[in-house]
Amino acid sequence: MEKSAIRLAIRLKRKRIRPSVKKTKDAAIHRKLSHLALWKTAKTIVLYAPIPHEKEVDTWPMIKRALKNHKTVALPVTNKKDKSITLRQITSQDDTELCDLNFPEPKKSCEEIKPDQIDLVIIPGIAFDKQGNRIGFGHGYYDRLLKKTICPVIALAYEFQILHAIPRQEHDVPIHMIVTEKNIYYTTP
Repeated sequence: MEKSAIRLAIRLKRKRIRPSVKKTKDAAIHRKLSHLALWKTAKTIVLYAPIPHEKEVDTWPMIKRALKNHKTVALPVTNKKDKSITLRQITSQDDTELCDLNFPEPKKSCEEIKPDQIDLVIIPGIAFDKQGNRIGFGHGYYDRLLKKTICPVIALAYEFQILHAIPRQEHDVPIHMIVTEKNIYYTTP
């Protein structure tokens, strides 16, 4: 199956999740993530602000937990011209504003964090396989960012987003782990 067909099928499944079911799944994912040694020991973490209409795993509880535990939290700011990501530190949800793509990003006044300062990256995605391959929205923003980091990369997903195999292209950067409501997958890139 081509990436575009996988992307469409999984996005439809994700959009059909009932709010109560999503809340339960998200809480299970949060518990699993918070018990990982990688999470506990990381001092500077990149997370993402979920896109509400995409029904991505909600990261705001984890962002708040990280801040409460005195971790440095950075969120991505997307640059549509060169399809790159800049990381900016936030200290609360008030440090974000809706970007032109209609999801929260750090305000321009927030301090920039360089990729080599990061201990852990938590990323979204649409589909994943156990080899660490990932399908996102198809623009390569995270692939460009991950090429600049040397830290572990964890994806948050629902179990139905895990496929046997997905197509991989030369520029795709594999991830190290996937946390779902049911499992933690250590990938084998």
